[in-house]
Amino acid sequence: MFATDLSAPAPFITTLPDWGLIHAGGVDAQDFLHGQLTNDLLNLGPDAAQWSGYCSAKGRLYAAFLIWRDGAGGFYLAVDRTLVPALVKRLRMFVLRAKVVLEDVSQHFALEGRVGHPGPAPLALARGDITLVGLPPVHGVGRALAIHASGADHEAAAGRAPDWQRLMIHAGEAWITPATQEQFVPQMVNLDAIGAINFKKGCYPGQEIVARAHYRGAVKRRAYLAHVEGEAKAGDALFASDMNGQESGIIANAAPAPTGGTDVLAVIQIASHGQARVHLGAADGPVLQFADLPYTIPAAA
Repeated sequence: MFATDLSAPAPFITTLPDWGLIHAGGVDAQDFLHGQLTNDLLNLGPDAAQWSGYCSAKGRLYAAFLIWRDGAGGFYLAVDRTLVPALVKRLRMFVLRAKVVLEDVSQHFALEGRVGHPGPAPLALARGDITLVGLPPVHGVGRALAIHASGADHEAAAGRAPDWQRLMIHAGEAWITPATQEQFVPQMVNLDAIGAINFKKGCYPGQEIVARAHYRGAVKRRAYLAHVEGEAKAGDALFASDMNGQESGIIANAAPAPTGGTDVLAVIQIASHGQARVHLGAADGPVLQFADLPYTIPAAA
Protein backbone atom coordinates (compact mmCIF):
# COMPACT_ATOMS: atom_id res chain seq x y z
CA MET A 1 0.00 0.00 0.00
CA PHE A 2 1.29 3.45 -0.94
CA ALA A 3 0.99 5.40 2.33
CA THR A 4 0.74 8.95 1.04
CA ASP A 5 -1.90 11.38 -0.18
CA LEU A 6 -2.76 10.83 -3.86
CA SER A 7 -5.75 13.16 -3.84
CA ALA A 8 -5.96 16.33 -5.91
CA PRO A 9 -3.96 19.14 -4.24
CA ALA A 10 -5.64 22.40 -3.32
CA PRO A 11 -4.59 25.34 -5.55
CA PHE A 12 -1.51 27.26 -4.51
CA ILE A 13 1.22 29.58 -5.85
CA THR A 14 4.70 29.34 -4.40
CA THR A 15 8.04 31.03 -4.87
CA LEU A 16 10.77 28.67 -6.09
CA PRO A 17 14.00 29.88 -4.52
CA ASP A 18 15.85 26.73 -5.59
CA TRP A 19 15.15 27.39 -9.29
CA GLY A 20 17.62 29.36 -11.37
CA LEU A 21 17.57 30.63 -14.94
CA ILE A 22 20.19 30.66 -17.68
CA HIS A 23 19.77 32.73 -20.83
CA ALA A 24 21.43 31.77 -24.11
CA GLY A 25 21.38 34.51 -26.75
CA GLY A 26 23.12 35.28 -30.02
CA VAL A 27 22.66 34.17 -33.62
CA ASP A 28 24.25 30.77 -32.93
CA ALA A 29 22.40 30.03 -29.68
CA GLN A 30 20.07 27.45 -31.22
CA ASP A 31 22.77 25.48 -33.02
CA PHE A 32 25.06 25.65 -30.01
CA LEU A 33 22.50 24.31 -27.56
CA HIS A 34 21.35 21.70 -30.05
CA GLY A 35 24.91 20.37 -30.10
CA GLN A 36 25.20 20.27 -26.31
CA LEU A 37 21.88 18.92 -25.02
CA THR A 38 19.98 15.65 -25.32
CA ASN A 39 16.90 17.09 -27.01
CA ASP A 40 16.17 18.64 -30.41
CA LEU A 41 16.33 22.44 -30.23
CA LEU A 42 15.93 22.94 -33.98
CA ASN A 43 12.26 21.99 -33.97
CA LEU A 44 11.21 23.56 -30.67
CA GLY A 45 8.23 25.77 -31.48
CA PRO A 46 8.10 29.47 -30.58
CA ASP A 47 5.44 28.89 -27.92
CA ALA A 48 6.55 25.45 -26.73
CA ALA A 49 8.80 24.14 -23.98
CA GLN A 50 10.67 20.90 -23.49
CA TRP A 51 12.76 19.01 -20.99
CA SER A 52 16.37 18.31 -21.90
CA GLY A 53 19.50 16.91 -20.30
CA TYR A 54 23.14 18.03 -20.31
CA CYS A 55 25.65 15.21 -20.00
CA SER A 56 29.32 14.64 -19.40
CA ALA A 57 31.38 12.83 -22.02
CA LYS A 58 30.59 9.65 -20.06
CA GLY A 59 26.86 10.20 -20.54
CA ARG A 60 26.18 11.22 -16.93
CA LEU A 61 23.82 14.10 -16.23
CA TYR A 62 25.17 17.45 -15.15
CA ALA A 63 21.64 18.88 -15.24
CA ALA A 64 18.07 18.50 -16.44
CA PHE A 65 16.60 21.69 -17.91
CA LEU A 66 13.14 22.99 -18.71
CA ILE A 67 13.76 25.04 -21.89
CA TRP A 68 11.74 27.52 -23.93
CA ARG A 69 12.42 30.25 -26.49
CA ASP A 70 12.65 33.86 -25.35
CA GLY A 71 10.74 35.22 -28.38
CA ALA A 72 13.82 36.96 -29.78
CA GLY A 73 15.99 34.10 -31.01
CA GLY A 74 17.38 33.04 -27.65
CA PHE A 75 16.47 30.50 -25.00
CA TYR A 76 15.78 30.26 -21.29
CA LEU A 77 16.94 27.20 -19.36
CA ALA A 78 15.40 26.63 -15.92
CA VAL A 79 17.53 24.47 -13.62
CA ASP A 80 18.54 23.97 -10.00
CA ARG A 81 19.90 27.34 -8.91
CA THR A 82 22.99 26.03 -7.15
CA LEU A 83 24.15 24.44 -10.41
CA VAL A 84 23.86 27.59 -12.52
CA PRO A 85 27.34 29.18 -12.08
CA ALA A 86 29.21 25.95 -12.90
CA LEU A 87 26.90 25.15 -15.81
CA VAL A 88 27.35 28.59 -17.36
CA LYS A 89 31.12 28.29 -16.95
CA ARG A 90 31.18 24.83 -18.50
CA LEU A 91 28.96 25.70 -21.44
CA ARG A 92 31.07 28.79 -22.17
CA MET A 93 34.12 26.52 -22.52
CA PHE A 94 32.60 25.04 -25.67
CA VAL A 95 31.39 28.23 -27.33
CA LEU A 96 34.71 28.73 -29.17
CA ARG A 97 33.92 30.96 -32.20
CA ALA A 98 30.16 30.58 -32.03
CA LYS A 99 28.17 33.77 -31.52
CA VAL A 100 26.52 32.80 -28.24
CA VAL A 101 26.18 34.69 -24.97
CA LEU A 102 25.42 32.59 -21.89
CA GLU A 103 24.34 34.38 -18.72
CA ASP A 104 23.05 33.61 -15.27
CA VAL A 105 19.89 35.74 -15.15
CA SER A 106 18.45 34.20 -11.98
CA GLN A 107 18.66 37.49 -10.09
CA HIS A 108 16.62 39.31 -12.74
CA PHE A 109 13.59 37.01 -12.60
CA ALA A 110 11.29 35.48 -10.02
CA LEU A 111 10.18 31.91 -10.66
CA GLU A 112 6.95 30.57 -9.17
CA GLY A 113 5.12 27.29 -9.22
CA ARG A 114 1.37 27.56 -9.85
CA VAL A 115 -0.91 24.62 -9.10
CA GLY A 116 -4.62 24.52 -9.83
CA HIS A 117 -4.67 27.94 -11.51
CA PRO A 118 -5.49 28.64 -15.18
CA GLY A 119 -2.51 28.11 -17.43
CA PRO A 120 -1.41 26.88 -20.85
CA ALA A 121 -1.47 23.29 -22.05
CA PRO A 122 1.41 21.02 -20.99
CA LEU A 123 4.72 22.21 -22.46
CA ALA A 124 3.07 25.23 -24.07
CA LEU A 125 3.72 28.91 -23.30
CA ALA A 126 1.51 31.88 -22.53
CA ARG A 127 3.43 35.14 -22.85
CA GLY A 128 2.70 38.50 -21.25
CA ASP A 129 3.91 40.41 -18.22
CA ILE A 130 4.19 36.93 -16.73
CA THR A 131 5.37 34.02 -18.86
CA LEU A 132 3.63 30.76 -18.03
CA VAL A 133 5.11 27.39 -19.00
CA GLY A 134 2.52 24.64 -18.75
CA LEU A 135 3.40 21.29 -17.20
CA PRO A 136 1.43 18.02 -17.22
CA PRO A 137 -1.31 17.85 -14.57
CA VAL A 138 -0.78 15.82 -11.41
CA HIS A 139 -3.74 13.94 -9.95
CA GLY A 140 -5.92 15.86 -12.39
CA VAL A 141 -4.72 19.31 -11.33
CA GLY A 142 -2.85 21.59 -13.75
CA ARG A 143 0.58 23.07 -13.10
CA ALA A 144 2.56 25.91 -14.61
CA LEU A 145 5.91 27.55 -14.06
CA ALA A 146 5.53 31.35 -13.87
CA ILE A 147 8.38 33.74 -14.72
CA HIS A 148 8.29 37.50 -14.21
CA ALA A 149 10.67 40.35 -13.53
CA SER A 150 12.25 40.21 -10.10
CA GLY A 151 10.64 42.64 -7.69
CA ALA A 152 7.30 42.76 -9.47
CA ASP A 153 4.15 42.31 -7.41
CA HIS A 154 3.02 38.70 -7.15
CA GLU A 155 0.71 36.53 -5.10
CA ALA A 156 3.08 33.71 -4.20
CA ALA A 157 3.03 32.25 -0.72
CA ALA A 158 6.37 31.44 0.83
CA GLY A 159 7.09 27.98 2.14
CA ARG A 160 5.20 25.89 -0.41
CA ALA A 161 8.21 25.02 -2.59
CA PRO A 162 8.44 21.48 -1.09
CA ASP A 163 4.80 20.94 -2.16
CA TRP A 164 5.76 21.88 -5.73
CA GLN A 165 8.74 19.52 -5.55
CA ARG A 166 6.47 16.74 -4.30
CA LEU A 167 4.19 17.19 -7.30
CA MET A 168 7.21 17.03 -9.61
CA ILE A 169 8.08 13.73 -7.96
CA HIS A 170 4.55 12.43 -8.53
CA ALA A 171 4.85 13.59 -12.15
CA GLY A 172 8.10 11.64 -12.49
CA GLU A 173 10.13 14.74 -13.40
CA ALA A 174 13.65 14.30 -12.06
CA TRP A 175 15.48 17.40 -10.82
CA ILE A 176 19.27 17.13 -10.77
CA THR A 177 20.95 18.71 -7.72
CA PRO A 178 24.55 18.81 -6.44
CA ALA A 179 23.85 15.56 -4.54
CA THR A 180 23.05 13.70 -7.76
CA GLN A 181 25.23 15.34 -10.43
CA GLU A 182 26.96 12.77 -12.66
CA GLN A 183 25.09 9.92 -10.99
CA PHE A 184 22.66 9.09 -13.78
CA VAL A 185 22.58 8.27 -17.46
CA PRO A 186 19.47 10.20 -18.65
CA GLN A 187 17.30 7.08 -18.99
CA MET A 188 17.92 6.17 -15.35
CA VAL A 189 15.74 9.13 -14.35
CA ASN A 190 13.27 8.51 -17.19
CA LEU A 191 14.17 11.54 -19.30
CA ASP A 192 13.19 9.50 -22.35
CA ALA A 193 9.71 8.98 -20.85
CA ILE A 194 9.08 12.74 -20.56
CA GLY A 195 10.34 13.54 -24.05
CA ALA A 196 13.72 14.94 -22.98
CA ILE A 197 15.88 12.80 -25.31
CA ASN A 198 15.86 12.79 -29.10
CA PHE A 199 17.56 9.63 -30.35
CA LYS A 200 17.62 10.80 -33.99
CA LYS A 201 19.47 14.08 -33.56
CA GLY A 202 23.19 14.59 -34.08
CA CYS A 203 26.03 14.36 -31.62
CA TYR A 204 26.21 15.95 -28.18
CA PRO A 205 28.40 15.17 -25.15
CA GLY A 206 27.70 11.61 -24.01
CA GLN A 207 25.47 10.87 -27.03
CA GLU A 208 27.15 7.58 -27.89
CA ILE A 209 26.63 6.22 -24.39
CA VAL A 210 23.03 7.44 -24.18
CA ALA A 211 22.25 5.91 -27.60
CA ARG A 212 23.95 2.62 -26.74
CA ALA A 213 21.93 2.36 -23.53
CA HIS A 214 18.77 2.86 -25.61
CA TYR A 215 19.45 0.62 -28.60
CA ARG A 216 21.28 -2.19 -26.80
CA GLY A 217 18.97 -2.39 -23.80
CA ALA A 218 21.77 -1.42 -21.44
CA VAL A 219 19.59 0.56 -19.01
CA LYS A 220 19.56 -1.48 -15.81
CA ARG A 221 18.16 1.14 -13.45
CA ARG A 222 15.06 3.32 -13.62
CA ALA A 223 13.35 5.93 -11.43
CA TYR A 224 10.19 4.89 -9.58
CA LEU A 225 7.70 6.78 -7.42
CA ALA A 226 7.73 5.66 -3.79
CA HIS A 227 6.95 6.66 -0.21
CA VAL A 228 9.07 5.93 2.83
CA GLU A 229 8.45 6.57 6.50
CA GLY A 230 10.96 8.93 8.04
CA GLU A 231 13.20 11.47 6.35
CA ALA A 232 14.92 10.96 3.01
CA LYS A 233 16.92 13.29 0.79
CA ALA A 234 18.46 13.31 -2.66
CA GLY A 235 21.61 11.21 -2.76
CA ASP A 236 20.58 8.78 -0.02
CA ALA A 237 21.56 5.18 -0.74
CA LEU A 238 19.05 2.38 -1.31
CA PHE A 239 19.45 -1.33 -0.62
CA ALA A 240 17.34 -4.05 -2.29
CA SER A 241 16.77 -7.43 -0.66
CA ASP A 242 17.69 -9.25 -3.87
CA MET A 243 21.14 -7.64 -4.03
CA ASN A 244 22.71 -9.44 -1.05
CA GLY A 245 22.74 -6.37 1.16
CA GLN A 246 24.71 -4.31 -1.36
CA GLU A 247 23.94 -0.69 -2.13
CA SER A 248 21.84 -0.88 -5.28
CA GLY A 249 20.17 2.48 -5.82
CA ILE A 250 19.88 6.13 -4.88
CA ILE A 251 17.22 8.71 -4.08
CA ALA A 252 17.00 11.18 -6.98
CA ASN A 253 14.48 13.56 -5.36
CA ALA A 254 12.59 13.72 -2.09
CA ALA A 255 9.87 15.89 -0.55
CA PRO A 256 7.84 15.69 2.67
CA ALA A 257 4.48 13.93 2.39
CA PRO A 258 1.47 15.72 3.95
CA THR A 259 0.64 12.76 6.18
CA GLY A 260 4.24 12.18 7.30
CA GLY A 261 7.23 10.47 5.81
CA THR A 262 8.76 11.32 2.46
CA ASP A 263 7.75 10.87 -1.17
CA VAL A 264 10.69 10.07 -3.44
CA LEU A 265 11.89 9.27 -6.90
CA ALA A 266 13.97 6.17 -6.27
CA VAL A 267 16.48 5.01 -8.87
CA ILE A 268 16.88 1.25 -8.46
CA GLN A 269 17.59 -1.86 -10.47
CA ILE A 270 14.71 -2.64 -12.80
CA ALA A 271 14.88 -6.26 -11.67
CA SER A 272 14.33 -5.21 -8.04
CA HIS A 273 11.18 -3.20 -8.68
CA GLY A 274 8.17 -5.26 -7.64
CA GLN A 275 10.36 -8.26 -6.87
CA ALA A 276 12.26 -7.20 -3.77
CA ARG A 277 12.03 -5.06 -0.67
CA VAL A 278 13.92 -1.81 -1.12
CA HIS A 279 15.30 -0.18 2.02
CA LEU A 280 16.43 3.38 2.70
CA GLY A 281 19.91 3.98 4.05
CA ALA A 282 20.81 0.43 5.05
CA ALA A 283 19.88 -3.17 4.35
CA ASP A 284 17.53 -3.06 7.36
CA GLY A 285 16.34 0.54 6.89
CA PRO A 286 12.76 1.70 6.28
CA VAL A 287 11.04 -0.05 3.38
CA LEU A 288 9.93 1.91 0.32
CA GLN A 289 6.31 1.58 -0.78
CA PHE A 290 5.90 2.01 -4.54
CA ALA A 291 3.15 3.53 -6.68
CA ASP A 292 2.60 3.97 -10.40
CA LEU A 293 4.08 6.87 -12.32
CA PRO A 294 1.75 8.79 -14.68
CA TYR A 295 3.65 7.53 -17.73
CA THR A 296 4.95 4.22 -19.04
CA ILE A 297 8.67 3.62 -18.71
CA PRO A 298 9.96 2.75 -22.19
CA ALA A 299 10.98 -0.83 -22.75
CA ALA A 300 14.44 -1.63 -24.06
CA ALA A 301 14.76 -0.99 -27.79
